Amino acid sequence: MIEYLPGDNDGRFPEDAPVLVRYPLRDDQNDDRDAWPWLPGTVLAQCGPDEWRVVVEVPALAIPDPSVPNSDAPENLLYPACFRDASEMRAVCMPVWQRVRDEVEHGTVRSVV
Repeated sequence: MIEYLPGDNDGRFPEDAPVLVRYPLRDDQNDDRDAWPWLPGTVLAQCGPDEWRVVVEVPALAIPDPSVPNSDAPENLLYPACFRDASEMRAVCMPVWQRVRDEVEHGTVRSVV
């Protein structure tokens, strides 16, 4: 078994890279992975040979951090993180990442990229 340590990454999805990641936007999508939209995220780390931890950066999915004052300020929101393999992620440039994030905020996100 290969042990992945902080900083280990094979380069396919580098740490801090902007990505689109499959993730349910609504509760009614939880049971149908094929219906999950591609949402903007950022790679936190590679965790295995084909597994990355990604934070999903969609304000509608964020929750206030109860451990800090002014927990609902944008800088204090907690965003969901998930583990995904390469088939559930797409490397993108920042303009595409921002366009998708804007589409999500305006309710026009597409299911497929």
